[in-house]
Amino acid sequence: MKKISRMISVIHRQGMRFFDCSLSKTEIGPGQQFFLICIHENPGISMQQLAQKGHFDKGTVTKAVRKMEDQGYLRREPDDCDKRIHHLFTTQEAEPALQTIYDLREKWNKILLKDLTQEEIRQAELLLTKISDNAYSYIEKRRVK
Repeated sequence: MKKISRMISVIHRQGMRFFDCSLSKTEIGPGQQFFLICIHENPGISMQQLAQKGHFDKGTVTKAVRKMEDQGYLRREPDDCDKRIHHLFTTQEAEPALQTIYDLREKWNKILLKDLTQEEIRQAELLLTKISDNAYSYIEKRRVK
């Protein structure tokens, strides 16, 4: 039982190393890939929605969005009703980076799931979902207090 958090940490660190090395030809860092994919898959998402979807704080989202906007990968459009809200969209310039990220995610998943049966994969997804939900719930409850 004590090994679970250590193993999750190892998987996370190795994944970051994999993506850092593999994304070196793009201007996207391993931490930015979530944001770029999420915006691409949810055109018009607001920064607040992006933060909620990924369980990130607003500062982290703002920094990542600003960097990708400076790189020409994102554009913002103000909301028609509330000018404080900006909707985010990926640009044509982001397409090569997006394809690279999708390809790398598929490769990384194959590496992680090597030699697992479909039932083991299903079980792993179920358990990891529960574990991540537990982690998020705990932190959110503490943050609210």
